[in-house]
Amino acid sequence: MKLFLIVLILLVAIQSGYFKGLKEEFTWSRIRFASSPSGFHQNNAFGGNRGVSFQPPSSDPRQSYIFENNIPMGANRWENKLFITIPRRRLGVPSTLNFIWTNTTDKHNIPLIPYPNAEVNQLPSPGGNGLLVSVYRTAIDTCNRLWMVDTGMLEYPGNNTRVHQSALVIIDLLTNQIIRRYEFKPTDTRPATNLASLVVDVEPHSCENAYAYIPDLGGFGLVVYSFAENDSWRVNHNYFYLESLAGEFFIGGIRFQWNDGVFSVALSDIFPNGHRTVYFHSMAGTHMYSVSTKVLRNQTLATRSYHGNDFKIEADRGLGSQASASDLHKTSGLLFFGLVNQNGLGCWNTFRPARLDNFDVVYKSDDKFIYPCDVKISGDDLIVLTNTMPVFLYGRLNYNQINFRIWINNVYDTVKGTRCVVDPHEEYTGDIIYGESSWHY
Repeated sequence: MKLFLIVLILLVAIQSGYFKGLKEEFTWSRIRFASSPSGFHQNNAFGGNRGVSFQPPSSDPRQSYIFENNIPMGANRWENKLFITIPRRRLGVPSTLNFIWTNTTDKHNIPLIPYPNAEVNQLPSPGGNGLLVSVYRTAIDTCNRLWMVDTGMLEYPGNNTRVHQSALVIIDLLTNQIIRRYEFKPTDTRPATNLASLVVDVEPHSCENAYAYIPDLGGFGLVVYSFAENDSWRVNHNYFYLESLAGEFFIGGIRFQWNDGVFSVALSDIFPNGHRTVYFHSMAGTHMYSVSTKVLRNQTLATRSYHGNDFKIEADRGLGSQASASDLHKTSGLLFFGLVNQNGLGCWNTFRPARLDNFDVVYKSDDKFIYPCDVKISGDDLIVLTNTMPVFLYGRLNYNQINFRIWINNVYDTVKGTRCVVDPHEEYTGDIIYGESSWHY
């Protein structure tokens, strides 16, 4: 009788669609592509209209696709497309910007489809136009546009090769066409610049008045781009740097040090004054900071040498709370962030004070949730990509087991029973959330 009741409860939970925490939606043991890898390889250099001349480090067709070197770094969704990015950090990555269909019944090892096509992702490019070299993460705005930074760099160990200047690329998702490519100015970057993520500030009724905020994790700054002005400027502040006591990491059984500065930014909803709050943090850090878009959007204010109290410390999340990507569900005020040292996903309801007792862990798994590298809000859904990257970098992945996972759940269901719960009539239960019952501090 007890067994029957347990099964009945599980069936009701499944049918109602309620799952606390996160659900595995797609998994890969290794990345493969829908197009034949050999179809990506062209043994010729390109010139293009920028006067670039580039010969790939290897002209061997066998090097055009090496499955061990393809590690997904970003995931984002628009309608029934789920975009997956693979930066070119090793030889053998045939396509950096890709997608899969979300309405497929296949959930494991789905081949990636190059987006908007294979030619745009091809190295070397046949004509040099519209080339995408290496993309880490994307942003999708309410005007049906896909934004990304093409680093222009082949980050092969011991053989970094710059193909072209880092550029902001925008694709119209309704036409699958690149509608803008903006190369960053020398004043926007530093020798160690790494532009690996971005967020877009725009309203659907004012698509021309869009801004992109792009953290520079290696150069310790923030680049702002104005779509209307087609111009960019760099913002400098001490809060963009790493925190010297927070550079120790222990992930996937591997200990190492990282010095990544400002890693991710997330936007609140618009306030009555027409501006938003930008929440940001460093990867090698435990503090959460904020600044108003009123400051960032104004080039004169943003580029001042002294900012007074423009920038604010929201909270110190505490020891072991280093965070990777983040995103904010604007309707509920829920901010989610990857807790890389805890193999978990953290949350904070930004409508409540930034005290430690208002932070919580909504999901944790030391086996499956290793290195949450991207966090995205799509409608009322939360999307997280975990990719076991430290093992890829410093150890060796086992390609006979699942290495890469995309997790999806409704944001309200995700935080049920946690301190971030939104429903004012539902109390925090204190239940163990997948092995976590309290915030680490």
